[in-house]
Amino acid sequence: VTFNKISIFAGVLLISAAVIFVDGQSWSEFYNKHINAGMTDGQCTDVMRARRIRKPCTGGCKPFNTFITGNVDAVQAVCGEGGAPYGNGYVISYDYFKIVDCYLVHQNPPAVPPNCYYRGDESERRIIVRCENGEPVHFHGKGNIYCSYSA
Repeated sequence: VTFNKISIFAGVLLISAAVIFVDGQSWSEFYNKHINAGMTDGQCTDVMRARRIRKPCTGGCKPFNTFITGNVDAVQAVCGEGGAPYGNGYVISYDYFKIVDCYLVHQNPPAVPPNCYYRGDESERRIIVRCENGEPVHFHGKGNIYCSYSA
């Protein structure tokens, strides 16, 4: 009886972890989290608040997020002729994109939404995305956060 309970628990845990591990299930979610044409590094706090971008699982302040500030059509094109296979289902863009990386400003006591403050850094780089149905659904970059559980 104990073995069956453990097996069921392990199965539920694995399924839950697999579902939670996927970040950005649709183009609209990807767009909300990672696209903002014309954004500047000084707008991180306002954009993160307005779009309600939070840390997965806990809903706390997300420590890091990247926005692509260029042409939306060019971002979508990465999933077609605008990119090359990168491995594990990802595609890397041929073109460089203007990027704003938003970093959580550490506060004491630690901030909780909506009182999260961010500083931004602007740069240009190639982007790496996972595509589904010809559209980006996951941004592969530094600081990705996934839920993790321990038994």
